[in-house]
Amino acid sequence: MILLVDIGNTRVKWATQVDGRLSPQRAAGYAQWSAVDWQHELFDGPPVERVLAATVAGGDSRQALETAARKAGIRRVDFVTSTAALAGVRNAYPDPGLLGVDRWVAVIGAYHLAQAACCVVDVGTAATLDAVDASGQHLGGFIVPGPQLMVRSLHAGTNNLAAYTAASPVGATQLFADNTRDAIERGCRVALAALVDRTCAELAGQTHSTPRLYCTGGAVDEVLPYILTTYERVPDLVLRGLARIVDVALER
Repeated sequence: MILLVDIGNTRVKWATQVDGRLSPQRAAGYAQWSAVDWQHELFDGPPVERVLAATVAGGDSRQALETAARKAGIRRVDFVTSTAALAGVRNAYPDPGLLGVDRWVAVIGAYHLAQAACCVVDVGTAATLDAVDASGQHLGGFIVPGPQLMVRSLHAGTNNLAAYTAASPVGATQLFADNTRDAIERGCRVALAALVDRTCAELAGQTHSTPRLYCTGGAVDEVLPYILTTYERVPDLVLRGLARIVDVALER
């Protein structure tokens, strides 16, 4: 059994892969976890033979995972890095290592699902968008604040908006907001959705196709209602990418 782990800035997601089949994703915030918690949550179950992980977090969480793995009898954890090419996808970055590994693995997972041009959207604290053509060439993408970070930046960078927000009611249902709270929060979500639609339209024009749109991330549900492009929500997209990397390694 192979344990696949996706460590984000605040949450960790994991699943197991047995005979090419991926288990349902599990996820939790890990800020207060000790090494004992890592071991209990990820390794209390059937024996794990190998661990493959992708992390964008600091060294503490990486070290905690490695410590938990050793206590479970696993000699090492393999951490994926962004490379020039892997699993049928070619990296657009001149220096491949500068592409965030979460983006890289998500792109691999999305391209494996689509086998065609596709757009990958991951919305969390930050939001990332990546485009891939039908040949597996990663074309690059965008990084912008996630919806809540957008809101906080407006509150921090203006004199009165935070006060107006606090005084505003919640619950308007129309698209155009009639109070400050909704104007800010919905405006940030619509702005992200518009960027998603623009990215998909640009990719469609470049590839002369109808790209698949895959959406993931802990805050993606805040944005999905405002996206006009047909999409597929894939919560475990990074784990699917890790599973594809395992499959490619086994095929060699």
